[in-house]
Amino acid sequence: MLYLDDRLPVHPKILKAGQRIGSGGPSLALHLYVLGISYARQNLTDGFLPASFVSSCGVVSRSSLVAKVLSARGIGLWRKVKGGYQIHDYHEWNPKAATVKEKRETDRRRKALERGGRSSNLSTLDTSRTRARAFLKTTSTTKSTSTDAARRPTFALACVLMREALQQSWHLDHDGTLTNVGEHFKNLCAQRGLAYDGELVRKAYDAVEKAAFVRKRA
Repeated sequence: MLYLDDRLPVHPKILKAGQRIGSGGPSLALHLYVLGISYARQNLTDGFLPASFVSSCGVVSRSSLVAKVLSARGIGLWRKVKGGYQIHDYHEWNPKAATVKEKRETDRRRKALERGGRSSNLSTLDTSRTRARAFLKTTSTTKSTSTDAARRPTFALACVLMREALQQSWHLDHDGTLTNVGEHFKNLCAQRGLAYDGELVRKAYDAVEKAAFVRKRA
């Protein structure tokens, strides 16, 4: 992103350079000066502008003359150096290239870690759901008898049941509160011969809601 002083168009040095250039001078001086800052920011040159930038600049007419004036004594917006020009006081308003590169690398690593962590969490949750669905498919085809001991569902299975309970709660009652969802969860457990555990219900409810929030942000 390029930051410029809003007083730049009427800066005394820009106006003085324009007078030396002649017809349309202020506009040419301002244009080339801003293009120079943009080039240095994009290419992380720490304010250095190669001579090729000036000679190949097709946007500003008489670019070589304009560059010469910008670096002239008494104006000094640029400084003539070996191989090109150096923008005067560039780092007073713009960060050093090393700082920008370091920040970009830090951001890249952070985003990579976030993507990796999110993918890992969702992958683990999807795997657990797959196993739980397979278990449900098996248990749903087996008739429960009065002598069968109710089994406490695993956390992964509870999450699958919770998703179904949430869907029923919203579809039938338009109420997604824990109390209402818990009733549907209890009925689903009874249908499958599973023991109802209030503490497990709360944990499954929180986990499913959190997973839905992560998917929305992804």
